[in-house]
This record gives sequence, structure tokens and C-alpha cells, in this order.
Amino acid sequence: MATFKVKNNVYSIGVKDPLLRVFDIMMETKQGTTYNSYLIKAEGAITIIDGVKEPFTNEWLNNIKELVDIQDIKYFVTQHTEPDHSGSIPALLALNPNIQVFGSFMAMANLKEINNGPFLANAVKPGQELKLSDAQSLFFHPVPNVHWPDTIMTHDPLNDLAYTCDFLGMHVSPPQLFLSKEPNKAAAEEALTVYYDAIMSPFKGDCLKAVKTLESLNVSMVLNSHGYILDTKEDVEHAINQYIKWSTIPKSDKLVITLVYSSAYGYTAMMKDTAVKELEKLGVITHVYEAPKDDMTKIVASIEQSDALLLASPTFVGDGIKPIYDVLNSLNPYIGRGKYMSAFGSFGWSGEAIRNYMNRAKELMMKTVDEGHKIRLKPTEEQLETTKAYIQNFVTLVKAELKK
Repeated sequence: MATFKVKNNVYSIGVKDPLLRVFDIMMETKQGTTYNSYLIKAEGAITIIDGVKEPFTNEWLNNIKELVDIQDIKYFVTQHTEPDHSGSIPALLALNPNIQVFGSFMAMANLKEINNGPFLANAVKPGQELKLSDAQSLFFHPVPNVHWPDTIMTHDPLNDLAYTCDFLGMHVSPPQLFLSKEPNKAAAEEALTVYYDAIMSPFKGDCLKAVKTLESLNVSMVLNSHGYILDTKEDVEHAINQYIKWSTIPKSDKLVITLVYSSAYGYTAMMKDTAVKELEKLGVITHVYEAPKDDMTKIVASIEQSDALLLASPTFVGDGIKPIYDVLNSLNPYIGRGKYMSAFGSFGWSGEAIRNYMNRAKELMMKTVDEGHKIRLKPTEEQLETTKAYIQNFVTLVKAELKK
């Protein structure tokens, strides 16, 4: 990606990775991505904001050399030390060890382990000023967990812009980076949505805090680290509003439970049907999904917005089954923390699935209030009565816990 002027003395020095198809092992990136990096040409205080992924180091260094002598660089700001933004930093510091590096306390600790050598580290405080010239200063604002704990946002009041790293980013590798010049707005919107869902959605509360920080800066331009630069105030406001909408979890006065089930021969489905009817009688808002038939994104979103999760599953060869484990493995402790969980189902041999799901839920920081419920093979009417009792007990215990 060739260098270009973004605004006044701010230049893009990042690189493109158009052939990338999987990011962070798990996220599909059909359109590749970019690793956006920026250079501020302040006389006597040349500053770089964020690096790039290590395999692109030489391209990045060449981009820098197009604009300045590396020995003239005075400051480097690392807003987030995930290696796709920090992998190239050691090579730059090897060429100019006099560069003063700024970032959060955690970023400095992380970079120590990435650089594997001494460097001039400066851990910043909230609102701290870095004066580049009489007219230009940078101000640092912590925005942890969007999406790493080390993340900061950098404000440049002179140019009326904010550097936001991954926040408001997109995995896409377009011909040019200004969103206002992109004719296919629908594709850009999809990229913003997919990026939020895959990267930011586990940190909804932190996203809302970061939104407040960005809104307080009232900038007309956002320079993020992946994909399109939001180069108009309208684009900035739109992205902010989308994050607010996506990060706001609806509140309900009633208990909300997501129930996910799989059934091989209909026996577990019979228990599921009994459970759903009982939940409805108890006035519980219940969202029911079948795995693997239903969309995983919708299932995870429903769990995130629920007070509790119920899993209904058979046992297969002494363990749970892949579709249900896929649901659990799509969660993480940020989503699961504090939610209540139980599992039930039919089994033929020994019924270990229920216990194993419950154990996995505890690893996800979910709370359990019972030991689950299981019936051997096809449930009788009398056994289905025990399923009703199990559901009644679960709801009673969860409601009691929520009142504490």
C-alpha cells in the first residue's frame, strides 16, 4: 500500500494483506485486511502511530523511508500490542534505538516481551499530553478491552482526528482507504458488522465506554488500524451509532433463557418440548435453537442477552456431541461470566454429556445451581414429570440468585 497524505501532516504508511483468509486462527477474512499505520510529520518530533504485522516489516520500513529518515523519528505510539500491529516494531527500534515509545502500562510490558530487548518505554496516564510542536499535541485515552486490555486511543486536536486502533475497524483490503470514496457502501457496512461480531462483540460494555470517550473528543475523522479510514464526520457518527446499537443489551423484567438442543432419535426433543412448555407456564422468556441447524451467530447473541442457558443433548460414546460443544466453544468467559447454566437430555449408555457440559460451563465462568437432569432412552410420561420438576427447580434457584 503506497504512502499517501491523510490530512495536513498526517500520512498513511500501512500495508495491505489482500490474500489473508483467516485472521487470528478463527475469523474468516474473505476480503483480506490492511494493517494501517500512520506517520505525523511534525518538525523535530516525527511520530509513528502503530506498526504492522511482522512479515510486512520491510514494506513498512520502505514506506517510512519514502517520507522521512528513520534516524529522525522521535516518537512511536503503540496503541495495542497484538502482533499484527506490533510485530514490525523491533526492526524499527533496531534501526533507531533512540525512539521514545509511548503506550499503556500493559502495552509497555507486552512490548518488552515482543522486542526481547531494552527500549525507551513511556507508560502513559489518562489524558496525558505529548507535545509535538507549539501547535500540535497528542493526548492519550485508555480504552481497555476493545479488544485487548492494553488499548489506548490517541487524539490529535489540531487535525480534528482520533487514532482508534482496532476500534471501528474492518477486515477489508480496498483499492483506496477513504470510506467516503467507496462506492459500495453496503460492502463496507457488512465489513464493519462482521468485524464487530467477530472481534468486539464479547466486550459490549467496554465498547460503550470507548464510544463515550470518542464522542467526548468530537472528531471529524477516525484513523483505525484495519480497513477503511472514516474520513467524514457522518461516517464517524454512523459507526459510533452502530456500535451503540450492537453493544446495548435489551433489559427485561422477566427471566430470559436461551435453550439450545440437539436430538438424534427424538427422545431429547421430547424432554426439550416439555421443558419449553414449563418455561412458558412459569412466565420465562425462552429462545429455542436447534444445533447445528440454526445460525451460530444468532445462538451466541441470544445467549449473551439471556440470564441463563439450558442445553438439551444426548450422550455419544461417553461424552457430549460436537454441535453442543460448538455452541460452548463459541462462547468465552466475557460472554459467559455470571450467567446461569444447566443441561439435560436422554442417554443410552451412561450419560456423561450432562456432567461434561456443566464442567465446561464453569470454565466459561458460568454459574451452576444444580447437577443437570437426564433420562435413559425414551422418557415415559412419569419421567417427563421429573423434567418439569427439574425446570421448576432451575427457574426458582436462578431467580433467587438474581435477587441477591
